[in-house]
Amino acid sequence: MIRSRINPILLMMLVLSFLLPMLSEASAQAPYFPLQPSGFKVVNASWGNVGAEIDAAPGDVNIPLTVTVQNIGNSTVTGVSMKLVLQQPFTNMSGGRIANAFYEESISPGLTGTSRFVLSIDPNAIPGEYILRMVIDYLMVVTGVGKTLYIAMETEVQVPVLVTKTRYVVIYSVGVFPGEVTPAGNFTVSGTVVNAASASLYNTNVSVSSPAVVRGASIFIGQIDPNIPRPFSFPLQIRRELPNGSFPIKILVTYQDLSLGVTHVNSAATVIRVQQREVPTRPTEPPKRSLAEMIVDILSRILRFFFGFSALVTAEYGRGGI
Repeated sequence: MIRSRINPILLMMLVLSFLLPMLSEASAQAPYFPLQPSGFKVVNASWGNVGAEIDAAPGDVNIPLTVTVQNIGNSTVTGVSMKLVLQQPFTNMSGGRIANAFYEESISPGLTGTSRFVLSIDPNAIPGEYILRMVIDYLMVVTGVGKTLYIAMETEVQVPVLVTKTRYVVIYSVGVFPGEVTPAGNFTVSGTVVNAASASLYNTNVSVSSPAVVRGASIFIGQIDPNIPRPFSFPLQIRRELPNGSFPIKILVTYQDLSLGVTHVNSAATVIRVQQREVPTRPTEPPKRSLAEMIVDILSRILRFFFGFSALVTAEYGRGGI
C-alpha cells in the first residue's frame, strides 16, 4: 500500500510560477510539469548486505536490514529519508521503536535506492514474516522554464521482514550426569557445539544457568571454524534447600559474525532431578535384660520342660524370693 500527499499551497505557488512566465512570453516553450506526485515501492528487503544476504533468527543483535525502494513516479526525487516504524519483536540499536536511514543521491524515475537499518530481534520472537511500516520523506524535483523547484513530499510503504529458525551454531549431545542428585550434590552438564556456516565465527561463549544451582558458569571458546565440533563441560552444585523435583537447565551460546558486526545467539535446554536420599530404617532391637532375668527365664524353661510348671518360680522372682 502506497500513500502520498502534497502541500496544496506549494502546489498553487508552483503552478503560478510556471503560468506567469507563459502569459508574459507567448513564444516561450511550454513547461514540463508533472501534476502527479512521485511514489515508491519496495523491491527488496533482506538481512545482511546486497549480494551477501544472511538469515536472521530470534536473539540476533545488531543485524543489518537492507531495504531497496524503486521510484515509480515520473519525477526525479532527492533527499530521501526513510523511517522504519518497528513493532515486536524488533528494536533499534538502543532498544527503541524507530529506525532511520538516509539516501544521499537522487533517484530518477524507474531507478532504485538502497538504505540500511540496524535492528535487534527479541530472543522469544516467533519465526515467520512480519510487515513493518516505513515512512519516506523526500523532495520531488520539478523543472520548467528556467526554474527548478523542490516540493516536500511524504509517502508510506510496507516492508516485509522474515525471521527464520536457521542458526549457524548447532548444539547437540547435551547430557547431565548423574541425572538425579541430592540437595547440595554435584553434577556435570556437557555437550558439543559446531559451526554449520561456511565461514568462521568469533567470540563464541557458552554459558549454563538454572534456578537449581548455586551459581551458573560460562566458558569462552573464541573462534570456531566450520564443521569442527567443540565440546564443553560444566561442573555444577545443587542448592542445599531445594525440594524434590525436576528443574530446568538452560545452555546459551553467543557468537559473532565480525564482517557484519552481528551477534547471534542459540540455546538448548535440559533438566536435572533432585531427590532426597531416604535413610534406611533399622530393625527394632529387643530390650536388654539383666543377668537375673535371663537366669529366671532359663529356669522357667527347664521346669516347664521337665515338670510342666513355671508359675511358682516366676511368682517368687516377682516377689524378690530369688
